[in-house]
Amino acid sequence: MRHEFAGTAALLLLAGIGAASAQERQRHALGEFESGASSNGVLVTAPHGTFDANSGPIAIEAARLAGAGHVVASRFVVDKVRINVNRPTEGAFQGCAREARTERAKDVYEAYSARVASAAGGKPLRLYVEVHGNSNPKTAQNIEVATIGIDAAEARAVRDAYPEMLARVRAAVPGFPELALAIEPVDRITYTARCAKEFGIFTREFAQRGVHFEFPRSAREFDAARGAAMLVADVVRRLSNKP
Repeated sequence: MRHEFAGTAALLLLAGIGAASAQERQRHALGEFESGASSNGVLVTAPHGTFDANSGPIAIEAARLAGAGHVVASRFVVDKVRINVNRPTEGAFQGCAREARTERAKDVYEAYSARVASAAGGKPLRLYVEVHGNSNPKTAQNIEVATIGIDAAEARAVRDAYPEMLARVRAAVPGFPELALAIEPVDRITYTARCAKEFGIFTREFAQRGVHFEFPRSAREFDAARGAAMLVADVVRRLSNKP
């Protein structure tokens, strides 16, 4: 995932997203967490809320649309090195074995995990969701969804319903790009959330079922971010069995 902070114009357009949600802020020496409690066992998060441009506002709006809770981690970049937040390591664009395990990364990961547990109300989640972004030209035409605890039948049902979801989004947000959807375990994807699955947040007891969205930049810029939030909310509703 290429480093891609949000531009001023995009931030202004997204500033009102999720404004009506009850939110709590928790400062950390290296960044900040913003959260809203879940009342339905579903939590939508953005662990790289600054690094993956506009993923934070998308997560907050998707949570609002799905009636879910949210957690957004902002900043957590030190000397141009990303603290990974959803796992106890730092450094982007490396294999899992090469990510540096440091005390500061461990501290941030534990703080993030505690914030997720708090937003979940100390109860097991029905679905834990992460929103991420990338600028990889090889995946520029795709939305990728890595999963845990989601079986092939559920994934196929989401994929089969996706054309209708996309049509609704494009009707509401005409500028939203016409992207394909690839979802585990029925599709091969580039961004598999491998590190978070091996030694990060997806190993936690509250994350028995989870999804990890990867949006290309074109789906997160300006008004397209609203469409991305709509898609996240639609997939979340289907996978959490919320009508």
